[in-house]
Amino acid sequence: MLAIETSELTKYYGQSRGIIDVSLEVKEGEIFGFIGPNGAGKTTAIRTLLGLIRPTSGTAQMLGEPVPVAGGELYRSVGYVPSEVNYYPEMMGRSLLDYAASFHDEYDRKWTDNLIERLQFDPGRRIRAYSHGNRKKLGIIQALMHHPRLVILDEPSSGLDPLIRSQLFEILKELNDEGVTVFFSTHVLEEVDRICHRVGMVREGRLIEVTPIDELPGRDMRLVTLKMTGEQSPEDLAGAGQITRMKEKPGYYQLTTQVPVNELMRRLGELDLESIRITDPSIEDIFFTMYEDGPSGGGSDV
Repeated sequence: MLAIETSELTKYYGQSRGIIDVSLEVKEGEIFGFIGPNGAGKTTAIRTLLGLIRPTSGTAQMLGEPVPVAGGELYRSVGYVPSEVNYYPEMMGRSLLDYAASFHDEYDRKWTDNLIERLQFDPGRRIRAYSHGNRKKLGIIQALMHHPRLVILDEPSSGLDPLIRSQLFEILKELNDEGVTVFFSTHVLEEVDRICHRVGMVREGRLIEVTPIDELPGRDMRLVTLKMTGEQSPEDLAGAGQITRMKEKPGYYQLTTQVPVNELMRRLGELDLESIRITDPSIEDIFFTMYEDGPSGGGSDV
């Protein structure tokens, strides 16, 4: 069975583009990354999929059932974490979790406490006192506390420090090992590379590619930031990739390359360099380099 299925799902806000003809299948039991630059349409797609906003056209199903437009039993099997988490500010964290638990027939207090401990969350404070990161932790705990079959997370790691982010993805992998389907949006390449089975790439509201993670375009791309000395110029790296002058750092250049590592190091070794830094690209870098001439839908995401 498919955990998620959409057919030509489209959402316009007046004349502004949200998403256009998104047809997607997510298999039950997989971890699926929904990736794209900020403003690509990821949040609109998730909200439309969940029935939080109505599509302009197209259909959506979760766990084999049509997505209801005004709530329903289906949502008891789904956990959702929005990109921005907001709750009643005067409630205590623990009271909010107890309130959320009352909507479910079974409440595993031990599992909830385990999540609290692993995410280093303090439930004994008022929500208004929580930072953005702690509100995100609260949202994650609420989304997972009822052992959902399908978890949908919109930019789940935003606001979390690196250690908690790592713990979150360990939890998601453990849940997936138990058969839970995980669908999450992100613009951080490292996150999808770490745990996803497949990814869907969205640009300007359109789904442009779905691929296994091992075949993700640009996965072998590297960003090289360097400063040359002497009489050397960027032309000395001709053929190694796309090189641009960094306007904010005079004398520095950035090389975007997919040259094999050994060849790259040989080419760089021939240069007289004052400084060098090699990093992985962001999803924005990949999309700019590989999909610069892709379709344009206009408008902006919410």
